[in-house]
Amino acid sequence: METIVIDIKSEKDKELFLALVKRLRLKARVISDEDKMDFGLFKAMVQGKTDEFINVENYLKKLRKK
Repeated sequence: METIVIDIKSEKDKELFLALVKRLRLKARVISDEDKMDFGLFKAMVQGKTDEFINVENYLKKLRKK
């Protein structure tokens, strides 16, 4: 199963789209701005994940030098 995300600008368009979804017997979920931000953060974390550990003391020393 795949997911489609549609950014709807008006309340009227949202109601129309949700009515169409209901008529076609599909599922729809309204996602809040906070949910979108959480997804963006999760995506960034997954992309940045390296499974490598750093030496915290060395990292902090480098930060203090700047």
